[in-house]
Amino acid sequence: MRVLTFILTAVLLILSVSVPSPGQTASLRMAIGRDEGSLNPYTYQTGYPGWNLMTLIYEPLFTPDADNIPQPWLVRRYSVSPDGRTWTLTLHPNIKWHDGRPLTADDVKFTYEYVRRHAHSRWTSQVRLIDSIETAGATTLTIRLTAQSGGFLMQPLAALPILPRHIWEGVAEPRRFNDSIGSGPYRLAEMRDGQFYRLVANDAYFGGRPKVRELVLPIIRDATVTFTALKAGEIDTTVRALSPELVTEFEKAGGLKVVRGAGYASTILQFNLEHPILKDVKLRQAIANAINTRLMVRLLLLGYGVVGSPGYIHPDSPFYNAAVTFTASKSRAVQILNEAGYVDRDRDGIRDTPDGRPLRFNLLTLAGNPIRVRGADLIRTWLRDIGIDARVVAQEDASIIAQVWPDFDVCKGRNFDMAVFGWSAPVMNRATSLRDLFHSDCRFGTINIGGYKSAEVDRLGNELAAAVAPAKQKQVLFEMQKVIAADVPVHVLFYLDGIYAYRPDKHDAWVYQKGQGIVNKLSFIDPPKR
Repeated sequence: MRVLTFILTAVLLILSVSVPSPGQTASLRMAIGRDEGSLNPYTYQTGYPGWNLMTLIYEPLFTPDADNIPQPWLVRRYSVSPDGRTWTLTLHPNIKWHDGRPLTADDVKFTYEYVRRHAHSRWTSQVRLIDSIETAGATTLTIRLTAQSGGFLMQPLAALPILPRHIWEGVAEPRRFNDSIGSGPYRLAEMRDGQFYRLVANDAYFGGRPKVRELVLPIIRDATVTFTALKAGEIDTTVRALSPELVTEFEKAGGLKVVRGAGYASTILQFNLEHPILKDVKLRQAIANAINTRLMVRLLLLGYGVVGSPGYIHPDSPFYNAAVTFTASKSRAVQILNEAGYVDRDRDGIRDTPDGRPLRFNLLTLAGNPIRVRGADLIRTWLRDIGIDARVVAQEDASIIAQVWPDFDVCKGRNFDMAVFGWSAPVMNRATSLRDLFHSDCRFGTINIGGYKSAEVDRLGNELAAAVAPAKQKQVLFEMQKVIAADVPVHVLFYLDGIYAYRPDKHDAWVYQKGQGIVNKLSFIDPPKR
């Protein structure tokens, strides 16, 4: 009945939509799994699909193409000085905000300076290298860096959405500000908490006409209900990747098309490295050895995925170090525990630390994600087999974030034992990913949610941040993967393939972005002409 309520609401909304242009899809019903805030850069829910939807409304200067290579978007042309420290950017001349005001170089300068003053976990660290920004007229600006940066093009140029100065310059608390006036191909027309979002095409968009006139986004929290609605024709697609057990069924279903590709989103066992017991690398190594990730991929993903790499990087990434390998071994796990002094002193079936503390932990997992819940259950079973008690605690996303990543700010600490967690595809795409994930300084390790500390990784991370040549970046990343694999700050379980089902009669212009899937800006608007 809830699904029918969503669809009836969507139908009523669609009746009021203006007639689409020739060749333009009138309306697309795309289910999402949760509220995504007001979809501005400070309120969207971090990760997928919030980021993807937000960038339909607010746009960075560059946008990754289907191969995740940043391409000019708001920028018409650009140049970089020989020393890599001066970037000169020229914007398209006819970009307008949704309220009709022009987007200028001054808005870009304002945005980059604003996020330095108002911390945001995703972007503030990226703009710290900026020494100065100067504008020349309405469309040209020059950004000077304190040092060259190999990751500057991807972050922040292809990541930081531009804000309208005339709206945001007086905003002192951006996380409480819900304005959604951007410059993107869509504008937020309506939202109802817990029910739906409605995005409509921006007729004045400088890059041309969006492929879909209206996007209706009903919120359906339950995955099973989502896929049932898709098969029944109540929705046209969903941001959710298709559950592995449904792939064959949906491939055979009439009126549906299924696409599949490598998925860069990771599913990990995240340790709290500040935990008094889990800070022991020997214990983490034993836990990793107890978990049969190959069997996980067969049982949970039915083969539609890739076993996790101990160095975090996906095997399809150009930065993957194939020499860093790991094969789980229960006997090795037992050996490590015995040698480290973790034995069952009181004979209750649970091992204890050398000073008598039982190896009992809470294992957080996302309640609305069946694969993670089943994965957590497998981990619990395998750990019990070697004398470790992991109590599975399934909670909603907001509750897990509050414990693992309070206010999306790793500088605020953490309050958990272990968690079946995950990072969205963009984390894998950027060359600086391992620095972001594992640097001990929270200003640079902005997603180091485990509180991992390693002088060697910090040194390599700083070297990576300054590396411009791809060969040098690759060399440093290879070394970082070796250290991470040995220290086990996280145990990467798997990467689920991106498998998406949709109704081609409604919209068949989807672009599969490598590692991410079909829900991205390129599926709804062609790149602007330069």
